[in-house]
Amino acid sequence: MKRNSNIQAIIAALGLLVFITACTNNNQSTKSSAYDSSNVATTNDTSMNHMQQPTDTATTNIAAEKPVNKEASNKSANKTTVAKKKGKASVGTIAETKSIAEKKTTFKPDANGIYDAAEVRPAYPGGQAALSDYVANHIDYPQMAIDDNKEGTVNVVFVVDENGKVQDAKVVGSKLGDGLDEEAERVISTMPKWSAGMVKGKSVKARVTLPITYKIEE
Repeated sequence: MKRNSNIQAIIAALGLLVFITACTNNNQSTKSSAYDSSNVATTNDTSMNHMQQPTDTATTNIAAEKPVNKEASNKSANKTTVAKKKGKASVGTIAETKSIAEKKTTFKPDANGIYDAAEVRPAYPGGQAALSDYVANHIDYPQMAIDDNKEGTVNVVFVVDENGKVQDAKVVGSKLGDGLDEEAERVISTMPKWSAGMVKGKSVKARVTLPITYKIEE
């Protein structure tokens, strides 16, 4: 009987040992799971931080580009300021082709039947004031000349025929360029009819020189 009691005591001790071991393993497993969960959360946070970096970089790039856009805006404003400039044209008094001494000689035409001087000069309808208004209102100041601040005077020589029609307008002498010479020729060529010049009471072809002055205004 005593031997049986000892065996039962040993079996009970072994069972208790197995129970304690199982409990210990469970605790370690729980701690390991908690540790792994913590690592997963940390890893996820790190991943999220890495994912946000491109966005932050893009934001930095956008901020860096702002000064460039501001500079482009300033250039655009400067161009607009230049474009606001305007040009106008005015005409001087019709120049005499011949001197007073030459005019006292007999009036004769050249080989083309054109008089450099006439007893009665060709005249624009309405006089000098009307002529000035016509040129000022019809001159289209070239933009390239405005951009280059180009100003000055050109002399346009043209012929008024027997019927008062303007022909062969051409800039002579010094030229301004930037389209100003061509514009002066265009406006003169498209003028309405003049009163023809006269010699001995007869309408003739006469040559006229007209100065046109260009000026830029703000």
